[in-house]
Amino acid sequence: MTSDDGRASALPRSGATVAEEIVRHIERDIVTGVYAPGDRLPAERSLATELAVSRTALREALSRLEASGLIVRRHGSGTRVTREVPLSASLAARLERASDDFEHSAEFRELVEPQLARLATGRITAHERAELHAVLDASAADVDADESLRLDVAFHTTIARASRNPLLASLGELAATWTVEARVYSHLGGDGRRISHAGHVRILAALDARDPDAVAQAMGQHLREIRAVIDRVRGSDTTAH
Repeated sequence: MTSDDGRASALPRSGATVAEEIVRHIERDIVTGVYAPGDRLPAERSLATELAVSRTALREALSRLEASGLIVRRHGSGTRVTREVPLSASLAARLERASDDFEHSAEFRELVEPQLARLATGRITAHERAELHAVLDASAADVDADESLRLDVAFHTTIARASRNPLLASLGELAATWTVEARVYSHLGGDGRRISHAGHVRILAALDARDPDAVAQAMGQHLREIRAVIDRVRGSDTTAH
């Protein structure tokens, strides 16, 4: 992928078109809170420069995002993330990736995150522990799919940072964006959100007990449960279609 001036694109290389990769990148930024509802996106020229893509590909991507209801574009006020359309529902409606993508996502998380959690057990600060408790308190409420997804990402990225290994922490934080498409499915229904919250409760209880083996085990169990939720929801979607 290259920009108008020939620079290599900052987006990952895959079999998708440049426009599709831009769509995925902006979707992930929206879901993980880089852009909040109502936020204005950078101007086209700046965004194309930042991603090192052509403005033609960027405009195509923005048109797709507008058609899906994720952004609104108005002359004179720029491009903004929509305030009205539920982001997770809109994303889930267009996530038609191959099954292998979801399997790779689950496998990646199950290999990496239990070890991050194990390291975090002896290194987590009181402030980070308080952040995790605050996330749990918030997710215990009757939140919608969008907020549940954002709280889920916050919980896991806080644990990644608490590992105190900057390389592994970066990998953990990247995992939150790489796997966001799969995670959407686990938050669409109330059962999935409850299962996610219960898993976080077990993980934090083990962290509070400072038991690294229990933390790693709780994280592994949580991820397996979430994988089952995703498989069930995706299976229902396939049957419905």
